[in-house]
Amino acid sequence: MSAHTPTLRNICLTVSYQGSAYLGWQSQLHGPTIESELKQAITKICHEEIKIKAAGRTDRGVHAMAQVCNFHTHTQITPYRLTTGINAYLPDDIVVQHAEEKSLEFNARYDSKSKIYKYRIYLAKQPLPSLLDRTWHLRMPLDTAAMRNASEELIGERDFESFRSVHCDAAHAIRRMINIEIEEKPLTWGKEIILSFHANAYCRHMCRILAGTLVEVGQGKRDRATIKELLACRDRSQAGVTAPPHGLTLRRVFYE
Repeated sequence: MSAHTPTLRNICLTVSYQGSAYLGWQSQLHGPTIESELKQAITKICHEEIKIKAAGRTDRGVHAMAQVCNFHTHTQITPYRLTTGINAYLPDDIVVQHAEEKSLEFNARYDSKSKIYKYRIYLAKQPLPSLLDRTWHLRMPLDTAAMRNASEELIGERDFESFRSVHCDAAHAIRRMINIEIEEKPLTWGKEIILSFHANAYCRHMCRILAGTLVEVGQGKRDRATIKELLACRDRSQAGVTAPPHGLTLRRVFYE
C-alpha cells in the first residue's frame, strides 16, 4: 500500500426508516429500496463505491427503528460528520441515527446474536388514519390470554418450517425463539396489540406468519395444540395468513 493511500475503515450505521414507500431493504433493478438510497448517499459523501452489509433484509413495506449495517471505506471523515452528511442526502423517511467505527472484521449480519421485531395490531370498529401505515387494522376482538398461552409452544429452539415463506432460501428453518411478549395498550379509539418477537435469527416472512397465526388463535380459530401440530407437520400451508408488512418493525439488533 502506498504511503499516501488512506487507511481502510469499517463504519457501522444504525438506521431508522419508514418502509411504506420502498420495495424493502435489498437493492433491486426496478423501484426504490432502503439499501439503494443509503448507498447513493454514502457514495456522495465518501466519493467511492461501497458495499453495504445489513443485519437483516426487511421486506417491502416493513419499518425499522434500529437497523444495523456496515461498509468499508477509505474516507477519513469522522463518524459524527458521516451521520450528518449522509442524512443530508437521504429522503426524510430514512435517517442514520448513529455511526461508529468498528474493526475491519465486524460484519453487521454475521456478528448479530439476536433481533427483536414488533408487530402492531389496531383493534377498533373503524380504522385510524394515523395508524394506517403502521398497524394491521382488525375489527374483531382478540383473546390475548389465549395468544400468550399458545405462544409458549414457540419458545426455545424449534423448526419453524411451517412459519416461513415457501420462497425462503435459508438452508433450514431451525431458529431459537428467546421470548414472545403480547401487550395491550388502550387508545382513545379502540386498542393496540403489540406482538414482540425476540429470536437469534428469522426466516423469510417468519414474524408475519407467526403474527397471522397467533391472531387466528386470538379469534378462536386455533388453540395451543394447533401450534404444536404446526411445528411438527412442517407445512407452510397449514399455518395462518401472512400478516401485512406495514405492521412490522425491526426494533433492535443485539451483538452481545
